[in-house]
Amino acid sequence: MEIRIIQAPEVISLRHEVLRPNQPIEMCTYPDDQREGTFHLGGIKDGHIVAVGTFIQRSHETYPELTYQLRGMATSPAVRGEGYGKALLEEARNRLKAQGADGWWCNARLVAVPFYERLGLTVASESFEIEGIGPHHIMVDRF
Repeated sequence: MEIRIIQAPEVISLRHEVLRPNQPIEMCTYPDDQREGTFHLGGIKDGHIVAVGTFIQRSHETYPELTYQLRGMATSPAVRGEGYGKALLEEARNRLKAQGADGWWCNARLVAVPFYERLGLTVASESFEIEGIGPHHIMVDRF
């Protein structure tokens, strides 16, 4: 299993397939994808990107000690359960710890909450709606 840094354009097709299939592909390019401090991780299987996650250097207003936000986490349905998502987040933790970060946060879709909880994240908000996408919780990962 390979997890490595990838470039912003490489995350788009999997984001579209998994996270926003009913929206124009342009909606899968996020304003902070090219921002300084942002990094993209990819899980690679047989030369293909099968999992992606983008970490943006952005503190949460309620949790200012958490200096990175995860956005656009997606795993191909063809490899779900094989550990790519878990390995990607473990690699992100290692990189963020090495940078001196205290943790990270994300807006997690309700269907993803159990996955994040199994990896040690905690729910840190009531459910809220992101228009056009659905209900979410803020989740946090403290080191």
